[in-house]
Amino acid sequence: MTGEKMASNEQQEVLAGIAESRGYTLEMHGIMAAADPAWVEKYNGFIEATYTGERTLDRKTKELLQVAVEAALRADVDQIQAHVRVALREGATPTEILEALQCVAMPMGGLAFRRGLQAWAAETGFNPEG
Repeated sequence: MTGEKMASNEQQEVLAGIAESRGYTLEMHGIMAAADPAWVEKYNGFIEATYTGERTLDRKTKELLQVAVEAALRADVDQIQAHVRVALREGATPTEILEALQCVAMPMGGLAFRRGLQAWAAETGFNPEG
């Protein structure tokens, strides 16, 4: 069915399943449910194995990780907001979510500064040993 528009009710069923398991849907889910439902089914299995399925980490912890990682990777705001909503639903406090975001500042800012400093030293010929 790739490239063909899926029947609207089948698409809605796929989207309802995504919303139930993840707690949100994004624009990309609607596009892929319409364009390639077989792929979405396989992708959902991957998501279950790596994200929504409980193993050692509970869903709240996984959502805090999602918020921090997606912020660090500069995901779209609506995608980060979706994970904030699920984190709240799973029992995270606003303060816990904020702290997860604050954890991004040092490694992301620090890494950017380090990379910039290395480029500066290489281009200016700066040698810390004199």
